[in-house]
Amino acid sequence: MKSGKHVLASVTALAVLVSALLVGCAALAQDNAASQAVGSLVLSALPEICIAYNGDGRVVALTGQNEDGIAIVEAYPDYIGKDCREVTNDIIVEMYKAGGFADDLDGNKRDIVLRVESGSSLPGDDFLQGVRDAAQNAVNNLGLSSGVVAIGSDDYDAAYARDGEPSPYITLEKAREIALAWANVRAEDAVFEEREFDHDDGVPVFELEFIANGNKYEYDIHAITGKVLQAEQEVSGLSDDYGDTDYGPYSDGVTDYGDTDYGPYSDGVTDYGNTNYGNSDYGSSNYGGSDYGGSDYGGDSGYDD
Repeated sequence: MKSGKHVLASVTALAVLVSALLVGCAALAQDNAASQAVGSLVLSALPEICIAYNGDGRVVALTGQNEDGIAIVEAYPDYIGKDCREVTNDIIVEMYKAGGFADDLDGNKRDIVLRVESGSSLPGDDFLQGVRDAAQNAVNNLGLSSGVVAIGSDDYDAAYARDGEPSPYITLEKAREIALAWANVRAEDAVFEEREFDHDDGVPVFELEFIANGNKYEYDIHAITGKVLQAEQEVSGLSDDYGDTDYGPYSDGVTDYGDTDYGPYSDGVTDYGNTNYGNSDYGSSNYGGSDYGGSDYGGDSGYDD
């Protein structure tokens, strides 16, 4: 009888041990699932930071993608397991402290681009909008005028998908949206003159030109990241050549009197026949039939450099 009690006790102990092991394995599986990234998004102003998230929309990793981004990640160690919206808010605050919004290209505050990396899954239909709203609220709370442009999975050009891999390139429409947001110009006020997709030293770039309210804008938008690489603005009535004048305090000391077809300073060369009225390129646009350069992820763009 005593032996039977020992056997029963042993069986009970074994059952408890097995149960504990099963619970432990289940907990470990849950932990592994919670730490498994299903996608990532890149938050960029001047610093660039990649945020990897799991199926619950919680952060599992942060990676700085440039020197400024690396410095911010190193100063923010306790992000694991936090909601993406909370981490986005914290990152923008850290960016602000580090001067990440101070460097602009055309006199406007640097905007934020929030880009879901191609091929990523989203925890929910409203995930990206929620993160974007968190980013905009953070910007507003800091008293900044910067906007937030979100690039989602639908903003990649499907024409460049290859061999089952998603396209790495954003659409022309999204590139235009980024340029307009940076310039603080409404779409209905803008008339685009140039819309080209080219490779500049191996970098895929949308080269955009548009006129709005009498002002001319030129933007180069990175076709993968959506980052503004170059921005120029020519305000109506103002000239960038203040020093190229023969009058007043901005005189460059060089007169152009000899380059004229009239009077005693005539250079003897008339330019009457040198006009573009009859040989205009205004009607030769590639916008309607463009394949963005015919590129296969960084090959020959088809445009002359």
